[in-house]
Amino acid sequence: MARNQIVWRRRRPKRAAGRLGWTAFMTALVCGPAWLVFVDEPRQADDGAVNPLALIVPSLGVLFGLLWVPHLLALVRRPQVAADHYALTARPGVVRTLVLPWAELAELAVMEVDEEPFLLIRCVPQLHRSGDWPRWWDQAHLRSARRSVAAVSAYDLAVPLDDFLGTPESLLTGLARYAPSHVTIVSRATW
Repeated sequence: MARNQIVWRRRRPKRAAGRLGWTAFMTALVCGPAWLVFVDEPRQADDGAVNPLALIVPSLGVLFGLLWVPHLLALVRRPQVAADHYALTARPGVVRTLVLPWAELAELAVMEVDEEPFLLIRCVPQLHRSGDWPRWWDQAHLRSARRSVAAVSAYDLAVPLDDFLGTPESLLTGLARYAPSHVTIVSRATW
């Protein structure tokens, strides 16, 4: 870590590993018996048509294979937060890492929603948005927080803080040292 930037240290990915474990358990629970029952089904029926029972095992394999992809990505591309005097860098999920210049940010807040702390980021409304402006696929955590607390809808991005070492207040304090004076820093109570 350079002296002119802060990078939040991440915890071990226990939640992502747990979800991957449950997916593996469900894969074995569903695909194992299906394979035992339907493995010997012929590909074609007696009249030459495709036997739909022969498609059950490959279909389940494809379905569960697709279910594994987001869980594996969550182990590899974990949330990230860093800041320097130019910008705040945030990756709230597995999709994109956003570099948000401080000039485009209005507020940083730490808020607990349903016993889970979030870093909430509010951007300055702009006519011409940069390519790193938070988009739909970056806002999955924000959408889940909005379901519980309407006040969260004023923000543009949410990063779950359970993935990082330290208390929410200490993490926010570290970011506040790099934020310019026009960025409001708020620590809110439980909603």
